[in-house]
Amino acid sequence: MHRPIYWLFLIAGLGFHSATAQTTFAAQEAKALQKQAKGIEIVKDTYGVPHVYAKTDADAVFGEMYIQCEEFFDKVETSLIGRLGRSAELEGESAIYRDLWTRMFIDSVQAVQLYQKTPDWLKKLCDAYAGGINYYLITHPAVKPKLLTRVEPWMILMNNVPAMGGSNVSEADFKAFYLKEATQPATGGRSFTAEPPKNDGSNGFALAPSRTQSKKAMLFINPHAEYYGRIEIHLVSEEGLNSYGAPFLGQFNIFQGFNEFLGWMHPVSLSDAKDLYAEDVEWKKGKWMYRYDGAWKPVDSTTTELRYKKGDSWATKRFVTYRTHHGPVVYATATRWIALKTYEPNIELLGMHWLKMKARNMKEFTSAINARAMVGSNIVYADKAGNIAYWHGNFVPRKNPLLDWRRPVDGTTSATEWQGTHELSELPHYINPTNGWLQNCNSTPLYGAGELNTDMLNKLPSYMLPDGHTPRAVHAVKVLTPLKNATMDDVIKASYDTYLPSGERFVPGLIAAYATVGDSLKAKLAQPIETLKAWNFRTDTNSVATTLTVHWLEKIIQLDMARLAKPATTEEQYSLTNGAAVTTEFLSPKEQVTALAQVVADLEKEFGTWQVPWGMDNRFQRIADSEPSDDKLSWGVPATPGFMGSLNAYVSRKTAKTHKRYGITGNTFVAAVEFGDKLRAKTILTGGASSDPASPHYLDQVKGYIDGTYKEIYFYKDDVYKHAEKIYHPGDK
Repeated sequence: MHRPIYWLFLIAGLGFHSATAQTTFAAQEAKALQKQAKGIEIVKDTYGVPHVYAKTDADAVFGEMYIQCEEFFDKVETSLIGRLGRSAELEGESAIYRDLWTRMFIDSVQAVQLYQKTPDWLKKLCDAYAGGINYYLITHPAVKPKLLTRVEPWMILMNNVPAMGGSNVSEADFKAFYLKEATQPATGGRSFTAEPPKNDGSNGFALAPSRTQSKKAMLFINPHAEYYGRIEIHLVSEEGLNSYGAPFLGQFNIFQGFNEFLGWMHPVSLSDAKDLYAEDVEWKKGKWMYRYDGAWKPVDSTTTELRYKKGDSWATKRFVTYRTHHGPVVYATATRWIALKTYEPNIELLGMHWLKMKARNMKEFTSAINARAMVGSNIVYADKAGNIAYWHGNFVPRKNPLLDWRRPVDGTTSATEWQGTHELSELPHYINPTNGWLQNCNSTPLYGAGELNTDMLNKLPSYMLPDGHTPRAVHAVKVLTPLKNATMDDVIKASYDTYLPSGERFVPGLIAAYATVGDSLKAKLAQPIETLKAWNFRTDTNSVATTLTVHWLEKIIQLDMARLAKPATTEEQYSLTNGAAVTTEFLSPKEQVTALAQVVADLEKEFGTWQVPWGMDNRFQRIADSEPSDDKLSWGVPATPGFMGSLNAYVSRKTAKTHKRYGITGNTFVAAVEFGDKLRAKTILTGGASSDPASPHYLDQVKGYIDGTYKEIYFYKDDVYKHAEKIYHPGDK
């Protein structure tokens, strides 16, 4: 069938406004929001960390979103614009295909319908979400939104659009399919996949009482992500909410965090629920049909009009998008259309995250996560009763284990359909293992408790085990295995251990390769090789060997990437960028040594010498609304990218205007938590709690971030007030 045009940008509350316009809120609405704000107290402590005290959970969400806007309004708005599929209205035509992708999974019409179906308790949180942002706009008339001059409660339910790259779909392929505005879509050969995934990820550790000095369970929360995309916050209500941690900007659930009874950490998992189906499609009697179980079924189609910025005015593009029962058609090969099947439980996902924030014991926590609404994340857990646990994945469909689910499967037969969902107990998991600790570093669950779990390997289907044994996981096993009578400081120290497993794994082979090459390369690289021979495979800011090895392995990864069969899958690319699948096996000795020669030449070009200490090259710099600069204040960082095996992951990049590399992703909000009779936790946040360069909390955590000296948090109300720096209500001048 053919659906009507969706004039999505005319939905109530989303009318177009100039960048300088400010929505006029009705006096009654503004007064109601002001009354709600007066019942919410915000206390910012001596680190600038906000603590929100409220009567209801909804009031706590109101206060949280107000604070997010105080610090990062631009990022909150940008997050919303992206989820609404309206980025092209800011960025122009280049973003229109990203918007189209978003609209194919959820649009404003669907979100409004979801909101109407949302249970009342969760609907109140959605209302408060919009209320906190809107009250910020009302009380800050000088702030000029780029696009959204009011937020509606249903917008938070646009929370489950799969990432294009993470779905094994490239933007080039997607664009090629929908390039034409007519109803005849473009077809053709598949291009190489999009840019490889960033070298990011997360580490999660849990220690049982048998491993700690206090005889209490501990949790180490260490997400690696793009900088300044989350805040550190504490939410408290009289309805039982008392959660501390890091929500993503533009969302209200604390994604990584803890309460007084338990804590949770979510490393990214490749065990997902996003699968591609190859459809046989033919044009029959004036419409597209696809073959399924011997019969022909109509391809569903929807006409969507998207608006984009064109100079100082607006233009629109009309698209006809297609869908089979598997999901939206996302690209085509020379002979078949490819549809993406995924799982989109928007309401259930939002509710699951909130309920686990309020859980008081393992039974309540497992009841919450048993909704199995989360795709692409693992769970590392610890609690006050001394339990530790780890689940690999959450929503995992039952599938034919004989098929390669990394690539499109045959969509013409019901034999390839999902066969229900795995129970929580059927997922790879550990609960209170005898070794006394657990780890996941975006890695296989097979080494979650240290040693290879052969029972898990032999019994579980291969689609549950796509993740490799990352160098970070190798390092985690190395530092956790001997850890006994551990304090929080011991756990933090272990996470900053300077050993680099990939250095020890690959540098000896490079040195051996050097011994076999010709005299010209030998003479040029004699001194760099001597530097590598003397290296102890530990990083520090004075280490030239670290500089050489990081740059060299980046080139090896590029060579490995080029060797992948095309189209390469996300699983294959990510396993290279995170270091799990890096190999020199297919490279000749000369290729390995030539890569080092290129590193030496690059360093000499940028610095005038190859003898560049890692801390001179690898820098931390926090800047507001500008590009990194070699002329501005920065700090040397000993940490390296995760592919080296650095648990304290730090990904830096050189820009066109800099000689040095500056951090872009890595440790963001990090916490070591001890669940005793009284909760204790130490945390660190990238740079500081404030986004204002004039604030003392803009850079006050830099030293601790770099060297691992974390701050002890204030969790109990008496402690918070004793260390209060500012107390106010949302909207106070």
